[in-house]
Amino acid sequence: MPQTTPTHLPNRKPSPVTVYDMAATDWVSSGPSGIWQQNIRNDPSAGRWFGGVRFEPLSRSGIHRHLGPAASFMLSGSLVDHATRMQGGQAVINLTGAVHDVICYDASLVVARVDGAVLYPSPENGVLGELGLGAAEAGEKYDTTVGEPADLLIDVETMPETRGPVPGVTRRMLFDYVGEVHYARYSHLVLAPGTQVPAHRTTGMTDLFVLAGEIRAGDIAAGSGCYVVIDADTELTLATSYGARLLAWADGPVHWLDGVKRADLYGH
Repeated sequence: MPQTTPTHLPNRKPSPVTVYDMAATDWVSSGPSGIWQQNIRNDPSAGRWFGGVRFEPLSRSGIHRHLGPAASFMLSGSLVDHATRMQGGQAVINLTGAVHDVICYDASLVVARVDGAVLYPSPENGVLGELGLGAAEAGEKYDTTVGEPADLLIDVETMPETRGPVPGVTRRMLFDYVGEVHYARYSHLVLAPGTQVPAHRTTGMTDLFVLAGEIRAGDIAAGSGCYVVIDADTELTLATSYGARLLAWADGPVHWLDGVKRADLYGH
């Protein structure tokens, strides 16, 4: 299994399908004390990011606004903001415009995809008027999101399951990015032992995280705790011998290559 350190997008990837093992990928400081991240896909100019975040006890994000949706999954621990307490096993959606300050009172581990830049207070006036990563051209002068919800919390295991497009696949839809710049789907998939997903072509950037079990994405193996990044316009199959539980973020539907009409794998 490849165990490489990711680079900024456009990634210099060895193939259109690449696997990164969370246990073997470097953690780097995210800026705030006690918060570390694994940058699997990272495109600062577009504000798009996919990877893992590790919070030490009493670490704090600082107040910020999401200029695009952030869809994450709490692998362990808990986080608290003014709206709610997020804990292991929950999916968390920060909608476009959400403003909050997250603190961790216990060690936590999160996997997430962020599809918009993050706005931090300007040091001059304390207003959310400066884009993170030094891009201050957003032109924000005041906070127009007072009273808007900061988080949508989903207890994943309580969500209804639907049959997937091929035998052995069940899906829980977690978030539909309708109306957003990147019209993606965030879903939870379970593949029964022996499942074979036929050959298909991705029509958009697709990111997977293997919560448990094992899969083969094309010819590449990925086990528990692995990120799988799949470029747009990639042809592949998915298969599992012993079963798998996945998180998936897909920017577009798949195109089935065997001529059979089916529903989309990721819920488009």
